[in-house]
Amino acid sequence: MELAVLSLHVQTNVRGIHVVLNSAPAPEEPNLAARGDKPARAAGRAVKRTVDLLRGLERLQHASNGRAVTLRALAQAAGLPRGTACRYLQDLVETGAMRQPVPGKGTYVLNWRAPKTRAQAHPSPWMVSRLTRLQGQTGQIALLFTPYTLSTPPKRLCSEIVWGTHDPVWHDALDSAPLDADAAGLVMCAAMDCWPRDREKAKQLHQIRENGYAIGPAPVDTHSLIAAPVMHGRTVDGAVAVMPVRHLMQSSRRRADCIQAVLEAAGAMSGHLRGPLRPAA
Repeated sequence: MELAVLSLHVQTNVRGIHVVLNSAPAPEEPNLAARGDKPARAAGRAVKRTVDLLRGLERLQHASNGRAVTLRALAQAAGLPRGTACRYLQDLVETGAMRQPVPGKGTYVLNWRAPKTRAQAHPSPWMVSRLTRLQGQTGQIALLFTPYTLSTPPKRLCSEIVWGTHDPVWHDALDSAPLDADAAGLVMCAAMDCWPRDREKAKQLHQIRENGYAIGPAPVDTHSLIAAPVMHGRTVDGAVAVMPVRHLMQSSRRRADCIQAVLEAAGAMSGHLRGPLRPAA
């Protein structure tokens, strides 16, 4: 006896939607092996691409403190051609998962807030404007850091990044690291009164304090970090830095220009600081 199934048909007309149930022979089971299960594989690829784009946007948006992310950066993060990424992003915009702050400009933000795992500093618009000026002067990625001494060990947090024309890059240690991990933290340590008992470390901090800046490897591979302290009176409120590609620092002139620009930015920020950069405890 031949089995029968009900097939569902949805018909629309000016009077509305009508559902019609028809009796029809049961279809044969498809031979997935013979056809290679192509629809299933295609659906799997689509899901993976969508997830990769969402995760990439969340990561890059968090790295830039909530700023919009470009199509180019998202395509690179997801490992997709720009055209493919653009089609998927448009679908995500239409479904409400993300939006374009300026329609047609090719930048995207999530429609939900990424969870914060730490206290977040909020630099003033003037400080962000001065940081943007530093980025324009040097052509390098410019960053603003703040100390977080309530943690164990004490840390330095990245509170603002101006990428300029550079593609956003991400590393956990760029967001948060111990004070003695890199130049940004070391300049803040050097400006504080509490120095380590270790003679070599104390000597290093003394030299940094004399120079007024620190330079060393950045958390991101192939980059260097040049930082100077931002002071609020006699209190260390943060550090300003640029993160050039390491090979550029082989030029003594370019290195000197970056150091001078960072020192000038630190002096301007210290002189115009109206409140602490530190996040609330």
